Amino acid sequence: MEDGGVSSVFINYEHDSHIYPVTVEYRDDRFYITYDNNEYTILATELSPGQLKLQLGDRIIKCVISERQDSKFVFIDGEVFQVSRIELTGKKKAEKKAGDLNSPISGTVVNVKVKPGDAVTKGDVLMVIEAMKMEYLIRAPITGTVAKVHFKEKDQIEIGQLTAELREKEA
Repeated sequence: MEDGGVSSVFINYEHDSHIYPVTVEYRDDRFYITYDNNEYTILATELSPGQLKLQLGDRIIKCVISERQDSKFVFIDGEVFQVSRIELTGKKKAEKKAGDLNSPISGTVVNVKVKPGDAVTKGDVLMVIEAMKMEYLIRAPITGTVAKVHFKEKDQIEIGQLTAELREKEA
């Protein structure tokens, strides 16, 4: 991604008959991978097509990715993992308006960093939610103004609840 922007995607992957929900976000030239309420920061360098060097803290991991039509094989530290992308099933999510932010987890609001009328830039942290001793950052998906904040610190929040509303900055 160019210009240090923010991009994220939610993916379900299957490995060994288990489905793993994963959120991958790219910002500030790094990947932030959230799995099981843990966020991992990874610096990835492509050595050659299909070969990556991943830096996870002080650990350097070299991996090779081979693709097949419906799955990928990932070779890491002598082990082979076959992963397949799984499409979400069940009810479709309601169409979100630009700037609306729903909580991806149930937990406790531990920090609200904005109030109505505040100007925010895409990627700014608006709120921090804690669940099972892990923190999840709610970030602004757009540049604009905070229209409303629906929770305060120490409030309980359920998955899917709207955390805040933003108005997009007019060009």
